[in-house]
Amino acid sequence: MDNDARSANGWLWLTFPIALLLAIAAGGGIFINGLYRDTPSLVAQAIGQDAITLLVVLPTLVTGAFLAGRGSQRAWLIWLGVLTYIVYTYASYAFGIRFNPLFLIYVALLGCSTYALIGGLVTTDWVGIKERFTAKTPVKAVSIYLGVFAALFYALWLSEAVPASIAGETPQSVIHAGTPTNLVHVLDMAWMLPALGMTAVSLWRKQPLGHTLAGALLICLVLLISAILSMVVTMGRAGQPAVIPQVVIFGVLFAASIGMMIWYLKNLRASGTGPLPSGSQHWVMPKTRGR
Repeated sequence: MDNDARSANGWLWLTFPIALLLAIAAGGGIFINGLYRDTPSLVAQAIGQDAITLLVVLPTLVTGAFLAGRGSQRAWLIWLGVLTYIVYTYASYAFGIRFNPLFLIYVALLGCSTYALIGGLVTTDWVGIKERFTAKTPVKAVSIYLGVFAALFYALWLSEAVPASIAGETPQSVIHAGTPTNLVHVLDMAWMLPALGMTAVSLWRKQPLGHTLAGALLICLVLLISAILSMVVTMGRAGQPAVIPQVVIFGVLFAASIGMMIWYLKNLRASGTGPLPSGSQHWVMPKTRGR
């Protein structure tokens, strides 16, 4: 195995501390009474997200890392997508949740997952992954879906932020959450939605970058929407107002996202091995570790 290959697989080792930190953070949120010191609505949302993180995200992260280390390209994209979810989630926890005993866990999770994601992306051979997608890959469909998704949520968030900014008022969502600002709006409009838009354009042009990012972002969207649905359920169980139309809307988005994800990733050929580090397009993992 050459140095680039070792570098690519080396980032997978960060999965172990990330998994341990996830278990502590999400498990603490669920099982430690009174851990969260936020408004009742935000507490219910945090517990709902912790449930998805513990039951779905954590095992997916560990399984993805294990299979990626054994040469699965789909697992490599899944691993990147889960890391994207973790960075997004624990940026919101580190900056948006009132200080509690797990604050340093949130910070450590944000740091470890950010560096693992950067390292994983930098050591990925974009061209090699693109070449493994079949001619039947729904490039146009996924590109349109990601672009429409980004435009939809830009319009939704701006419809609240722009009028409040012009009127010099505080948006209702900020008042309801009891936070200085709406951190979801910040993360979405500054980071996630631009990433979806740029990936949509790159994929439409059939550029290598778009093929990898589309797979990772579809994974991330499925997890994020799952967390939102869990939040709504938890809010309802806690006696908080759970808006039924939101359940319907995000239920449709979940079905569409998971359908797109399966349709897209099933066209990634299983032939070939390893995460294909940059500069090693034709690198082959030793047989003892191959599939």
